[in-house]
Amino acid sequence: MAAFEAKLTSKGQITLPAKIRDRLRVDTGDKVVFTESADGSYRLHARNPSLRDLRGLVRSGEKTSGRDIARWIEEARGKAAPKTAASGQRNRSRDS
Repeated sequence: MAAFEAKLTSKGQITLPAKIRDRLRVDTGDKVVFTESADGSYRLHARNPSLRDLRGLVRSGEKTSGRDIARWIEEARGKAAPKTAASGQRNRSRDS
């Protein structure tokens, strides 16, 4: 089992090591959850978005098409997809 270390700042913040961020598939703005076990240890896991997180996204009475919903799902899947060096290179070449 691997061990990782992070330094606590004066504001009570830590930076998650890159290997942990990659394994959890989290990025800037994503949330992580610390869960306390009965023995006093803590587990860290990503807070994966759920359908509940979409509540309030669309105002009632506002028309939403199936195409809109499909686009939102694809955007959410893109955020959850594992990051690889190859995908990062493709994105950079598209921006050029």
